[in-house]
Amino acid sequence: MRIITEVKEILYQKGLSLKYVAEELSKKLNKPYSLANLSNKLRNETITYREMKLIAEIIHCNLELTN
Repeated sequence: MRIITEVKEILYQKGLSLKYVAEELSKKLNKPYSLANLSNKLRNETITYREMKLIAEIIHCNLELTN
């Protein structure tokens, strides 16, 4: 499953939006982080592990790596 699909599914279940996540990332990283930027990173699968860890923290989920 693609990253963007998984993230959006979890956000939907929790009643959160991608815009909310982008805003919270901006606060945590102390730099502008737009909805478009986040969407593109998820869609293109170029998001960093650090960013995914922060997203998991923001939406109160565990980040699990599988082999």
